[in-house]
Formats: sequence, C-alpha cells, structure tokens
Amino acid sequence: MFLFIATIFIAELIIAVTLILYIVRADRAVLKLNEQVEEYKPQIKAALEGIKEGIREINDKQEIVVEYLRKKRDQWLFKMLQTVLIYLLLFLFRGKCKKAASICQGLLLAKDVWDSIPG
Repeated sequence: MFLFIATIFIAELIIAVTLILYIVRADRAVLKLNEQVEEYKPQIKAALEGIKEGIREINDKQEIVVEYLRKKRDQWLFKMLQTVLIYLLLFLFRGKCKKAASICQGLLLAKDVWDSIPG
C-alpha cells in the first residue's frame, strides 16, 4: 500500500515539475516577446498614427464626393424637369398656337446651347 502511495506521489511530482518547466518556458517566451514589442513600440505607434491620419483623409474625401454627387443629382433633376416642361409645352401648343410652339422651340434651342457651354 505504501508503495502504491509513493508511486502516485512521485508521478504527481513529475507532473508538477513538468508543468512548472512549461510555465517557466512560457514566461521566458513572453519576456522575449515583450522586449521585441518595446523595441518596435515607436515604429508601431508611428504606423498607427499614419493609419489614423489616412482614415481621417478618406473620411474627408468621402464627404467631398458625397456632396459633389448630391449637387450633380440636383442639377440633373432640375435639367430633367426643365426638359420635360419644355417638351410638354411644345406638345400642348403644337396644334393650337404656332407662335408659342416656335417660341418654345427657340427656348429649347437656347437651353441646349446654354447646356453645351462648358463651365
């Protein structure tokens, strides 16, 4: 019986020593990794600041693009509305008032010329 208890005790000691050795190895590895992180800390900090600035720039550019697209959409809708109204007037005045139709056609021509001017 004492031999059995001694064998179990020795086995537990072997397991405990093995666990302690693994813990010591892990501690050394963590200390080595910590030294490397401390060595590269300024470079890591500079890189993170660069990433932060890049994200800020992207956000600013995104706002500019969204505002530009909003303006272009509003311009396009206004031009579309003008065109639809002019063609509607042409359709309505086509048979009834020849002078009004020619005025509308002249306005449409002036509008097309005005839209073709860059700027």
